[in-house]
Amino acid sequence: MPTQLRRAARGPAPTRVAGGSHRPSARGSNSARAGDAASGGTGLDVFGAAAATQASAPPEWDAVVAGRSTLRIGSRGAAVEYLQQRLLESGQDVGVDGDFGPGTRRAVVAWQRGVGIDDDGVVGASSAARLGGAAGPSSAVAPAAPGDTRGRRDVAGRDIAPGMFEHTGLRAGVFAKALDAFSMAFAEGASESMVVTVIDYELPSSEKRFWVIDLERQRLLFHEYTSHGSGSDRNHDGRMDAASNVNGSGMSNVGLLRTAETYSGKHGRSLRLDGLERGFNDNARERAVVVHAADYVDDRFIARHGKAGRSLGCPALDPDVNGRVIDTIQGGKLVFAYYPDERWLQRSRYLSGGRG
Repeated sequence: MPTQLRRAARGPAPTRVAGGSHRPSARGSNSARAGDAASGGTGLDVFGAAAATQASAPPEWDAVVAGRSTLRIGSRGAAVEYLQQRLLESGQDVGVDGDFGPGTRRAVVAWQRGVGIDDDGVVGASSAARLGGAAGPSSAVAPAAPGDTRGRRDVAGRDIAPGMFEHTGLRAGVFAKALDAFSMAFAEGASESMVVTVIDYELPSSEKRFWVIDLERQRLLFHEYTSHGSGSDRNHDGRMDAASNVNGSGMSNVGLLRTAETYSGKHGRSLRLDGLERGFNDNARERAVVVHAADYVDDRFIARHGKAGRSLGCPALDPDVNGRVIDTIQGGKLVFAYYPDERWLQRSRYLSGGRG
C-alpha cells in the first residue's frame, strides 16, 4: 500500500520510549523535529526549503550504500540518524536520534512497502541507494558488475531487460551476465526450463542475494538469504573473498550449474547440483555443494548477528522456504552463481559466447 506523504508540523519534541522507538507528545511532532533541523529552526516544510538544505551523507551511510554494512534493530550512530532524516523527508513518522528501534523499523517497513521493495525492515545497499545519499539520489541499487552493458537480452525468444529486477537488489550487470549464460545453455540444450536461479555472492550475506525467476513470465518467484562457504570468508565478516572448485576447500564456487535430484540428508531435504563449467564448478557434486536448509540463514539469525552463518560451500537457505524453493528449482533447472573472479570472468565459455 503506497505510503501517504505527510507535511511537517511544529510541535513538542517526541518522548523516548524503550528500544529506541518514539512516541510524539503531539501529532506531527516527529516530522517537525526533522523540518526544524533541516531549516535551521524556521519550521519550514520538509518538502520545501528544508529539503534543499539536507545534510550530506556521513561515511557510515556510504558503507551501507556500498553493501559493506546494514542497518537493523539495534543499530546506532550517524548512519541511523541519516536514515531517520531521509525517512522523515519521505513522509514517515519517526524520531531522529540515531537509535534503530521498533519505531524506526516500522517506518522502514512502511517506506519499503510504499516503493515496492522487500519489506523486511532491514536497510542494505538497495534500500539505502534508493533512499539516496553517497551513491546519488537517483541510484536505485548497487553499481552494475564491471564490463556489462544494460542492453536488453533475447533469451530463448524472450526479450528481457537486465534491469527489470533492480528494485529487489538484483544488479543489472549481474543479471545481464546470467541472461547471457542462460541463453547459451538453452541453445545447447542444457535445460528446457525457463525457471532459473541467480546468486550474487559479491553481496554480503546480510542481504537477500538468491533469486528464483520465471523468465517466460518475467516474474520473481523467490528472493532469499543464502550462505557462502567458510573457506571463502575466513575472517567471517559476511563477505566472500574468493571462490574455488577444489575439494576440501570449504569455498563456494562460481558459474553456471544445473539442479539435479533431491535426497534426504543431515540437513533434511536437499538438492544436488551439477557444475557445467570445467575448472570452475564441475566438482560441485563430488564436493556435495547442494541446496539445503540451515538455521544460520533464517532472518532471526541474521537480525541477531548482522550476517548469515557459513556453510562448506553450499548455498543454504532458511528452513522456512527451503522446501518450497527446492520444489520449484529441482530437476534440471539452471543456477547462475556470480562472484567477480577474474579468471572465471575471462575464461567462462558461457560469458564469452563459447570462446572461453
